[in-house]
Amino acid sequence: MSTYAARSGRAVVFTAPRKAQIIDNVSFPPMDDDGVVIETEYSTISRGTEMDLYTGQMHGEGEGAQTYPMLPGYIPVGRVVEVGKNITHLKVGDCAVGSNLFGGYPENLCCAWGGHTEYSVLSRTSYPLWDLFGTRAVKIPKDVPIEAAGTAMLGGVAYRGVKKVNPQKGESVLVIGQGVIGIFAALLSKLRGARVIVSDLCSNRLQVAQALGIEDVIDAAKERTEERIKEITDGKGPDVIIEVTGEPALLKKAFDMIGANGRIHAQGGYLTPLSIRLQSYFNKEFTLTTTCGERPDDTAGVLELVAKHGIDITKFVSKIMPVEQCTEAYELVHGHPDEVMTVALKWK
Repeated sequence: MSTYAARSGRAVVFTAPRKAQIIDNVSFPPMDDDGVVIETEYSTISRGTEMDLYTGQMHGEGEGAQTYPMLPGYIPVGRVVEVGKNITHLKVGDCAVGSNLFGGYPENLCCAWGGHTEYSVLSRTSYPLWDLFGTRAVKIPKDVPIEAAGTAMLGGVAYRGVKKVNPQKGESVLVIGQGVIGIFAALLSKLRGARVIVSDLCSNRLQVAQALGIEDVIDAAKERTEERIKEITDGKGPDVIIEVTGEPALLKKAFDMIGANGRIHAQGGYLTPLSIRLQSYFNKEFTLTTTCGERPDDTAGVLELVAKHGIDITKFVSKIMPVEQCTEAYELVHGHPDEVMTVALKWK
């Protein structure tokens, strides 16, 4: 018989495309010896996969497809209120970032991925992948503001990608797209000593990048990225391109812009196919890589760098809204990319 209490509470639910609401008395997954329970104080809305689900651009096919009603989100942040006896990296009272979950909720609710809930239970039932369980909860350093700490998980996605493509000191790196993941990719590349160039259609995102120390910015709404890249790199093209928008046409442009023997990293969520004639690019001999999501050590690495270098991640959170206003929050993120990077929902 389990010694851990069963929990239930409020949750944000998508009942249909572009329909978000609060539901009470949702039963949460069971806790166990390898689990951690976080009482949510803030949960961050992600503009990528989460908004694709919100707008009905579903991920997955067949048995694994997402369906409505669904429990969205994957970035809860709050205080640890319970730990399993096998957990050593956290204790009750610590602040932690949670993660996406995969099971343990009522069968009528599709878990995709249960991040906007009053409690986040990371256990063997809710997170059966890779034997991670409660280690998916990552401790937040004391100097990192809790209301923005959830963005570090998005930073973890960038961290994993930057490790893969491995920018070197003195190399030129172009990051296409300056949402939270893109700006983190730029900052992480800069910390490695690379010369970083960023591009985006939204001037507000470029302003955030500049405020965080990125000097070479290209406003793609006003300038031709290809021409500016040639100017900046003396016609050679970048050594590294990290594409984070998920737009196949921009990934195709990366193939055109990359320098000889360069490295391209496809970091976005590409919902539509890309048709190209690879033979046209053989003379460049570039390398194409991808990564999927993040792992706890990626998020922890970002949090450590944020604390060490004093990176002001509050600039990523455009607005904090009460969770009761989740409908308005999602519409704000969806309809105003030129104003909003992310929104944090406040639970307490």
